[in-house]
Amino acid sequence: MPSRTDPPAPPRKRRPADDPLARFDFQSDSLGYALRRAQLRVYERFYEMLGTMDLSPARVTALSIIAMEPEINQATLAKRLDVAGPSVLKLVDALEEGGLIRREDVADDRRRYNLVLTPAGRAKVEALRSALAAYEERLAQRLSAAERAQLMALLERVAT
Repeated sequence: MPSRTDPPAPPRKRRPADDPLARFDFQSDSLGYALRRAQLRVYERFYEMLGTMDLSPARVTALSIIAMEPEINQATLAKRLDVAGPSVLKLVDALEEGGLIRREDVADDRRRYNLVLTPAGRAKVEALRSALAAYEERLAQRLSAAERAQLMALLERVAT
C-alpha cells in the first residue's frame, strides 16, 4: 500500500461509457473493493500502533474473548471467532507457546480443557486496553459518534 508521503497517482483516463471495457470498473462501486481497502488501512494502522506488542489482530481478539469468558473451551472459541477447528488450534497453540494462555483440564470431561489467561496473558490484556483504545480512536477520528455506530451496525449486517 502506498505511504502517505508517496506522490499522488496521475489523473485517471476513463474509457467512453459505450466501450464494453468500461463495464469492468470494479473499484468505483464495489463494496468488496471498498471493504478490502479499508481492511488494508486498518491492518496497516494496527501494526503501526500495536506492532511492538507482538500480536496479530486474531490473537488480540482471541485473548479478549478468553479474558471475557471464564472456562471457555477451544470449540466455543472457534465459534466466537467464526473459524474452523484447525485455524483455532493454531491460534491457541501460538498463544500458549507465547505464555499468554494455558489449557486446564475439565474435571468431568477428559477430552476437553478450558482456555485460561496466564499471569503474563492478564498483563498483556491490561497493556492492550489503552493501546486498543487509542487505536480505535484513531480509526474513527474522521467519524462522528453516530457515524461510527452506524458503520458498526452496517458492517455487522454485511458480516452476517
